[in-house]
Amino acid sequence: MSINIRAVASGTLSQLADFITVVDNQHYTAKSELLLGSTIGQHVRHILEFYSCLKEGYAMQKVNYDLRKRDLAIEEDKMVALHLIAELVKWMETAKPIPLMLEGSYEADEKEIFSILSHLERELVYNIEHGIHHMAIIKIAAINSYAYELPADFGVASSTLKHRSQYVYS
Repeated sequence: MSINIRAVASGTLSQLADFITVVDNQHYTAKSELLLGSTIGQHVRHILEFYSCLKEGYAMQKVNYDLRKRDLAIEEDKMVALHLIAELVKWMETAKPIPLMLEGSYEADEKEIFSILSHLERELVYNIEHGIHHMAIIKIAAINSYAYELPADFGVASSTLKHRSQYVYS
């Protein structure tokens, strides 16, 4: 049995879109002490820009997450974020599994760039896990600062959900 990674990525983005739809714009853009001065919108932007880098790099078969645009409109306007999610989900529906080169740097001056072979599905897995991590951070502020009710699986990795289902915690 093979899991459709694109469907999982789309589902994760759809869950994020569901939250963005209900979050008050003031809460979306407000700096939060729980987020160390960042905003929910900034975390949403961060998630979506990684997916956008993958989409843009897909055309050239070369992805570099360091080159993301950091588009402030995504973090300031929920509708921009929702539109981008729709575009990304639509792209994932038609994207073919292809090899990609992943590039990046761990040097401040970026003189030394690494380049390693990857694949669309591998990068989608990375984006899913990265997105879930930031959704967990968003959940902290959404619940504790603004009293939103979120699904129990929002911001929780599938491996954690599987583990929890095997044990009863008291």
